Amino acid sequence: MSNLHFMKSTFISSNEDNIIVLLHGNSSSPKVFKDLKLNNSVLIPTLSGHEINENPDDGIDFSLQCYKQELSSLINSYDQPILLVGNSLGGHLAMEIANQIKKLKGFIIFSAPPVKKPINFEEAFIPVEALQTFLKETSTDKEIANAASVTVYDQKFKEQIVDDFKNSNPKVRSATAEDISNGNWSNQYELFTNLDCPKIIVSGSNDPSVNKEYLKKVVKESSHDTSYIELEKCGHYPTLERPEEMSSIINKLAVEVFELNIK
Repeated sequence: MSNLHFMKSTFISSNEDNIIVLLHGNSSSPKVFKDLKLNNSVLIPTLSGHEINENPDDGIDFSLQCYKQELSSLINSYDQPILLVGNSLGGHLAMEIANQIKKLKGFIIFSAPPVKKPINFEEAFIPVEALQTFLKETSTDKEIANAASVTVYDQKFKEQIVDDFKNSNPKVRSATAEDISNGNWSNQYELFTNLDCPKIIVSGSNDPSVNKEYLKKVVKESSHDTSYIELEKCGHYPTLERPEEMSSIINKLAVEVFELNIK
């Protein structure tokens, strides 16, 4: 039985009810969102096993299923219109829970190609050996530094990636790897393309791991209002690397989707 527990989160309130939810990735943290300037209330969950200073093996379940339950229950507890934003694993989780979010109004993912089932690795991703570190329980400092270096365009952001990696429970990585190899991810392509709200896929032009041609194809095949935005000189973490542009993209969609829902 899964060991469901309370997921830590930060809520930044503004003077209206609509909420932007920001989901970080595997071995990352809410710090990748620290420089965003958003005009709505913001909810930032910390995925279990992340932002810790030691790595206890206390039996916490880091599986996709558990993350999905924790996130949908946390987000729905606010009972407000939601704009869901996800980076990397956070983007994959956003697709997995989208249909469970009762008041979902808009959707933005980046560094998270909507995969099919079974996972279409060759089509959606570009293989980068260094990035296998994000799916391994044990890695050397050199491997971690190398993986972090590959993910960002400007190396000044590398330190943040390394710190977040080291402050996450190694079992988070093995649990994610296990979910992938056991075929536990949904058909995210289907979930994303059929999602009935305005959607944006953002990609860093220097993200080494994601096939941008595949992303454009997904956008083309999507229902509803879907667009693709590519940010120059940007790697796998657009909110960290290009916070001004990302703030503008998120705020612009928020105005559109939340105003549509003013009664």
